[in-house]
Amino acid sequence: MVQLSIYCIREATIEDLKHTETVVKVVNEAYHSGGGWTTVKHIVDGLRTNNKEIDELVKTNGTSHVLLYAFDGDIVVGTVMFKPANDKGESDFSLLSVAPDYQSKGVGGALVRQMINCMKTKGVTTVVLEVLDNRIELIAWYKKLGFTEAEKVKFNWHGTVKTPNVHFLIMKKDI
Repeated sequence: MVQLSIYCIREATIEDLKHTETVVKVVNEAYHSGGGWTTVKHIVDGLRTNNKEIDELVKTNGTSHVLLYAFDGDIVVGTVMFKPANDKGESDFSLLSVAPDYQSKGVGGALVRQMINCMKTKGVTTVVLEVLDNRIELIAWYKKLGFTEAEKVKFNWHGTVKTPNVHFLIMKKDI
């Protein structure tokens, strides 16, 4: 567990099922609000997650993935998730979300650092992420965290794409 100022970051537990609605709101607002700098609502339609998906992730946490929550007191203000290392020692991470009111306050960086600490204990040697290639400010933020550009791949989304010719940029970081 990491304590950053008043934020606590830890693995989600079964007891955290009580936070599902808040988590869904945090994730969907981070991805689709008009207020946060991480929004993709101008790029794609469709919600990022729902109660059923988050409940399932919490119930199976520690098996096919590790889900971390950032708390401000008893309120979830951020999430991140990663999968176990593949045979190359690489692990994907996703669901990095910070409530818009908490963005630019160090929560996202703290979540990524804690996730990397957890990854190291599970044999991960390289962190891999996908970011939309037209998200210049987000790519710059990941570069500040030590990620480098690896390749572009086809953008695959369950919602409706509003921006033509957008791709995922694969970024990596050795840990």
